[in-house]
This record gives sequence, structure tokens and C-alpha cells, in this order.
Amino acid sequence: MADIRVSEYTKISGVERGSLVDGMADREASMVYLWDAGPTAPTQPKRPIPPRGKEGEPEYDLAVIDFREALSVYEAELKAFSARKAEYARWEAQVGGAEEIKMWSVDARDALDRDSLAVKEKRQSSRRYFISARTRGFGSLPNGGLPDNMKPGARHFANLERERDGDSDLAAARRADPVFGAQETRA
Repeated sequence: MADIRVSEYTKISGVERGSLVDGMADREASMVYLWDAGPTAPTQPKRPIPPRGKEGEPEYDLAVIDFREALSVYEAELKAFSARKAEYARWEAQVGGAEEIKMWSVDARDALDRDSLAVKEKRQSSRRYFISARTRGFGSLPNGGLPDNMKPGARHFANLERERDGDSDLAAARRADPVFGAQETRA
């Protein structure tokens, strides 16, 4: 019997090494549930301030050149803002809030690290991914692992319903199986 440390999130105790359970436990224990809170609402870029002064003065002419450059950057930011706004609207229409996703532990670590780095570098205003209470060892997280001001979206509940339906279909198939289910005895 041994303890298996699959990742920093998961540890399994009392498993015999090399057994079938060992391999299955490693696989399931390597899975992490994350909440995907979706993209943050985009903020509109700020328009550059037009130059002040009189036309024909060197300072004014230099300011006009700087303004034109800033205006071209502003136009590019507006196009990006429009794309982010459409993406955010699509997310809200399809998902409607946070959604729970299942990832391998290494992918979850990568998603969490990249998410934290994006917030630190101010590429996004808040974190997108959070560890779910469904992850082994994190069952006591308040609000299921979501921040207090956030709730699961409609698609999350639809996914849970599909998961329950799949589990019940598998259980019915298992019961009907002649080897593993209700076995037939012949006289």
C-alpha cells in the first residue's frame, strides 16, 4: 500500500502499486475541475486629446503628427474593442455565467498560472479560472470555489444534467450486460 501524489491538488492513500486500481486512480486523480468565469467585460479605449495651439507653429505641427499617430493606435484599439465586445456578448448569450470544466492537472496548472500572469501584467482585469470544490481535496471551498459575487451559468446546469443522464445510461447498460450485470443462469 502506498500514497500516490498525482499533482499538487491530488493525493491518493492506501493504493497497492501496480494494480489496476492504481492506474485508474492515477487517471481520475489527475483530473481537476475549474470554474471558467468567462472573459471580462471589455473597456472602451480612450480617445487621444487633439493638439492645442495655432496652425503653422512648430510645436503645434509636431503635436498634430503625434496626434495622428495616437489616432491610428486608437482606431486599432477600437477594432480590438469591437471584437472583444462581440466575444463577451456571445459568451453571455451561450453560457450566461461561470461554467465548470474538467482538465488534466497539468493543463489546469498552466491555465491558472497564465491567468494569474495576465492579471499581474494588466492584460485582463480579473481572474478567469478558479479551482472548483469538485476537485479532490478542495471540497470545503465556499460557494463551490467561485468568488462570492459570482454564480454558475445556465450552461453549467445543462452540463450537469447531461452528466447525470450519461451516468444513468451507463448504469442501465451495466445492469443489462450479461457478464457484469444481471447474469442469466441456465439449468
